[in-house]
Amino acid sequence: MVSRKYASDYRLENIEGKNGKIVTKPVYRGDLFGFLKPTEEIKRLKTIFIATTVMEWCLYFLSLLLNTRAGRTMYVSLPFLAVAFPLLGQSDGVWTFVSTKSDATRMIKDKITEKLISWIFAVLFFSFCSIIGHIVFWIRNGETVIDAVFLVLTVLLLFLSWNLFVKRKDLEMKKTGTTVLPEKEDQ
Repeated sequence: MVSRKYASDYRLENIEGKNGKIVTKPVYRGDLFGFLKPTEEIKRLKTIFIATTVMEWCLYFLSLLLNTRAGRTMYVSLPFLAVAFPLLGQSDGVWTFVSTKSDATRMIKDKITEKLISWIFAVLFFSFCSIIGHIVFWIRNGETVIDAVFLVLTVLLLFLSWNLFVKRKDLEMKKTGTTVLPEKEDQ
C-alpha cells in the first residue's frame, strides 16, 4: 500500500494477468536512489547495523529479566519500557536497509535516511531518560549491586544506539536516475 506522500511516484498500468484478464497495478515511475558509499562499505555497514540491533534487543530483554528495586520504580522503568517501541521501528528500518540491493525508491530512501535515524534517536533518548531515573533513584534510595547491573545494561544500550546514531551520515543516498516512462499512454 502506498501512502499519499508517495502516490505521485506511481502510475496505474493495465497488465495482462494469469487468466488473460486485464489487471490494473501500480508501477513505480519516480526517482531512483543509491548509496554514496562504495558497495563494500555498505555491506560492512549493514553487518554493523544488524549486529548492533540484535545486541540492543539482547540487552533490553536481559535487563527486563533482572528483578531490581530500580526496575520497579516508575521514573526508571517507564522510559526503559518505552525503548521497546522505537527499537521495533529501528528493527524494521534495519531490515529495509539490509534488504535494499541497488536502486531504491523514494519511499525506501526516506525509510532508511530519515525514519531509521529518528527511531535510533528515540532509543537513545529513552535510554538516556532511564539513566537519569537511575541517578535520581541512586540519590534517593542508594544503589544495590543488581541495580548497578541494570544501570550498566542501560548504559550499554545507550552506547550502542549512540554508535548507530553517529553512523547516520554513512546512510546518505543520491539520485541515480528516474524510471523511464513508456512512449504510449494507456487509453
